[in-house]
Amino acid sequence: MVNFQYYFDANALFKYYHDEKGDLKIRRLVSNSQKPILISSLTLLEYFNVVMQYRRKNIFKNKHINTVFNHLIKDARYNTTNRPFQIIPVSEEVFSVAQNILFHHARTFQIGSYDALHLAIFKQISSETSAILVTSDQSMQKVCEQISISFYDPEKE
Repeated sequence: MVNFQYYFDANALFKYYHDEKGDLKIRRLVSNSQKPILISSLTLLEYFNVVMQYRRKNIFKNKHINTVFNHLIKDARYNTTNRPFQIIPVSEEVFSVAQNILFHHARTFQIGSYDALHLAIFKQISSETSAILVTSDQSMQKVCEQISISFYDPEKE
């Protein structure tokens, strides 16, 4: 799996910085990847939201949040070499593709606008390079199967 370009959704990115099911596989994937892992500004926004939810529940303390945010910003700087993550821009066309994905698949599968946007971003990436979406989101995986998107679930054996 090291010759592909990978795109992380927020749940995959979360596993890189926090201990939970699938975290070891994510860290190995990142360390063995020959190319930076792709994330979008949406991935960062969603990740920050999840971390702040943990803070509000008193699971994470402020010091931990500051440390994690600083590591992520350092690891994902725009246009910097030798970083584990590369932030990709989100184009305007992605929103109409996401709307189309929602229209066709949200009736059957429990996906929301963030999931549809990740899938649309990934479709744009995969049209340019051989890529794999990394997610543990079961509903998103079902839509991936419907629209022929390759994915990897770090929580599966």
